[in-house]
Amino acid sequence: MKRRGLHPRFTPEQAGAWRADGLWSEHTLAHYVERNAREQPGEIGVADESGELTFAELRDMAWSLAGSLAGAGLDGESVVAVQLPNVVEAVVTYYALCRLGCVIVPRMMIYRRSEVSDAIDRTGAECFITVDEHRGFDHAAMAMELSEACGSLKRVVVLGETPTGATSLTDLISGGDRYDGPLPDPDDDQIIIFTSGTTALPKGALHSFNSHAATARVLNREIELRPGDRCFMPSPVMHNTGLNAGVISPCLGGFGTVLQDAWDAHRALELVSRYGCTHTMGATPFATMMADASESGDYEIGPFRVFGCGGAPIPAAVVHRAEDALGCKMLSIFGQSEFGVETMVKLTDPVERVASSDGCAVSCNDVRILDDDGNEIERGQDGEICSWGPMVMLDYWQDPERTAEVFAPSGHFRSGDLGRMDADGYVRVTGRKKELVNRGGVKIAPREIEDILVEHPQVADAAVIGMPDERLGERVCAFVVAAPGQAPTFESVVEHVRARGVAVQKLPERLELIDELPRTATGKVEKFRLRAVIEGMLGG
Repeated sequence: MKRRGLHPRFTPEQAGAWRADGLWSEHTLAHYVERNAREQPGEIGVADESGELTFAELRDMAWSLAGSLAGAGLDGESVVAVQLPNVVEAVVTYYALCRLGCVIVPRMMIYRRSEVSDAIDRTGAECFITVDEHRGFDHAAMAMELSEACGSLKRVVVLGETPTGATSLTDLISGGDRYDGPLPDPDDDQIIIFTSGTTALPKGALHSFNSHAATARVLNREIELRPGDRCFMPSPVMHNTGLNAGVISPCLGGFGTVLQDAWDAHRALELVSRYGCTHTMGATPFATMMADASESGDYEIGPFRVFGCGGAPIPAAVVHRAEDALGCKMLSIFGQSEFGVETMVKLTDPVERVASSDGCAVSCNDVRILDDDGNEIERGQDGEICSWGPMVMLDYWQDPERTAEVFAPSGHFRSGDLGRMDADGYVRVTGRKKELVNRGGVKIAPREIEDILVEHPQVADAAVIGMPDERLGERVCAFVVAAPGQAPTFESVVEHVRARGVAVQKLPERLELIDELPRTATGKVEKFRLRAVIEGMLGG
């Protein structure tokens, strides 16, 4: 059952303060959709690689779709799963569902039957909106299989060629009457963002519109975004990063967004050039590839000024390269599905800050480094990064036990990430609690060694994991992607790390060269896959 109104996690005084600060609002997305259509009707609201929509067209199509879905029985109690690529219809669909007040369950295009059915079953979604085919996979056929297998699923809507038993999304967009029903409350349950599940079963982080959109408001404030800007978004809009930075942020900020579905660095630069894009958020490798591509083409990207990265460290060399080749400022950002942005560097921070930290708390957040008992740890010492602020989730969907586990006695959200805070309040993520290497009782944070490894002249990328050991429990194993034309040796890697003056126990005890590290769609290394590889090699 959908919960309505202010969640008991927040006091009326806290909510009032966040509203006064402009990070929460009395309005839902519909207010800003209408404002943009009224004040900038002819401006581009969203574009993809096939076409574009003005703010007025975007509003009209979204409200028409909302009318069609309402006519089909959807309302503010409905849970709707959505799996759409980076196309204009994805934005139209999100707007429409926000107008109805449905609870939205986004699923990235890489997910297949297991991940999609799990989300539908666990949330009780009654409608699934997807595409006919994407990169060779028949999503429509999968959807029809799920309509039989998932007991809650009553309706399948397909963009493109629509199979028997499903409804055409295009027809719903073009054939509906404008929806003028009641507006939802911005504090109602609004979206369930499933975690990436790199270490355990994915959890459904439940947000209201206010707690979710606060991330977009923070990005707009910290990056100084306003009408006249234009976002370039290659990250999936059915993931938290792409949705907040590429859909909600532009809508609230009154500027357009340009979507890229299949990543290609040259095509990215063409889109940035054609539409005069001013900023983006994406995985760190995207910045490197765009910088490389910029040298072999003539692109007009003068307005492009900010590249935000999260999910992985940004080496100093990448920061310098992006600033030199693309003329943009790199920003490191730390956040997650449960808490959109916990820390980020400032526009005025020097390259050294960007490369050596994950930023400091944005003005609205209270970020602390806590021990297992919830006590604050002194500056410079490793502990768990814990935060409180307007972007924190309400709960894990229908999972009170796991919800209770991630909130400290002080109310701060336990991120599960380890880090240390310096004297200026800047945080450096050093690893996941569950990824710590336990070498004979000595706890080793992989991030510390990874940061050193990527500075080796023959190393392009690196990940550190604990490999099983009968005597010590675990030893340090380094998976390394060699720089082009290079072949780093175990001895050279160990000496490189040793030269940084780290404890002997932290030195790599095995080196595995790998073509590329397995990553999620948002750039996080899937270390469970690397652990499986080394366990297979060891016969474990």
